[in-house]
Amino acid sequence: MTEAGRIAADIAGVLPDVKRGSLVVFGDIFGGRIDNVHVVRSAQAVGTPERLTIEFDDDEVLEVWDPSGGSVSATELRIDRATKVRWEWFYYGRPKTPENRYFIEYSNSRGVVTVTTSLDWAPPAFNPSAERPAVEVVSAF
Repeated sequence: MTEAGRIAADIAGVLPDVKRGSLVVFGDIFGGRIDNVHVVRSAQAVGTPERLTIEFDDDEVLEVWDPSGGSVSATELRIDRATKVRWEWFYYGRPKTPENRYFIEYSNSRGVVTVTTSLDWAPPAFNPSAERPAVEVVSAF
């Protein structure tokens, strides 16, 4: 079994009780604060290169390329390393149409993390670090 397959199986084994909270990618908190609550709906390993796809409530999707390490439980969702992480979501409060779907993509190459995004308003100040886990779910409580 691949590492993406193992993580997907770990998530499936804990559903529906997988850790809920705000998404943090390479140290950047999505939305810039800990007030979003994302709930995992499913996970699967797909394609080559190895990729883990996690679907959340509200039709949000997290894709993680070459995931390795980490922990999945009711109190923790963490993936230690990845070469790329892409988060897609619909603009909150607007219709779920293609023009309202956005992404933030982090690429980790040789310890340097770069960010691209489709945000068409003032993008947040990204400050990713390869020293932080590729993916974490955190909560204020």
